[in-house]
Amino acid sequence: MLISNVYHFDIYYNNIINIIIEYIMYFDIGANVGKWSLANISRCNKIISIEASPITFKQLVNNCKNDNIILLNYAVCNNNGNTIKFYHANSDVLSTINKEWLTAETSRFYNFSYREITCKTITIDKLIEQYGLPDLIKIDVEGGEYECISSLTQKVQLICFEWASETNMITFNCLDHLLKLGYTQFYIQIEDDYLFRPNDDEYYDIDSIKTKLLNTVLKVDWGMIWCK
Repeated sequence: MLISNVYHFDIYYNNIINIIIEYIMYFDIGANVGKWSLANISRCNKIISIEASPITFKQLVNNCKNDNIILLNYAVCNNNGNTIKFYHANSDVLSTINKEWLTAETSRFYNFSYREITCKTITIDKLIEQYGLPDLIKIDVEGGEYECISSLTQKVQLICFEWASETNMITFNCLDHLLKLGYTQFYIQIEDDYLFRPNDDEYYDIDSIKTKLLNTVLKVDWGMIWCK
């Protein structure tokens, strides 16, 4: 009887360990209407999907009818607990906390119409405190990447964030912050593909990535940068 109990306990213990090992969670920061979350939910157990604009958030709620996608209405930035000005563009995919994204002559979206609203804020650190350490953080916040990434003070397994050729200084600030957190390998993805993942042997060091970014075409090139 004792041997049987031990045997069943071993099976139970191994099953629990397997569940823990296989549990995968992503953060989708700048979720917009949920396309990235919906495309990736089959690859993980849970996605914490965060959208800043309360206007766009209503569309996110309507689109993401999945119990494994947790929907939150916050601007993720280093201003935790306080509200922040947010610039909701007529094209919701361009909405941002960075006004210059829509008003600077150097931006490809210069003079794009918008309205100013107010958003609640939260940090990445606070999200980790509430939901645990994610396996991947995807960040697509239209020129607000540094404010978002600087709200993280610990290394997670993998981060990808949007870059645009005309905002290299923002991208460099993000890379420098991530380097301080222990990220040493980086990959430039051109444009967008919700299911894309770079191979391990395709990453470069930070100096190589910065050189590649400096050689991109202004107001034309954009994509995601992967960091590990």
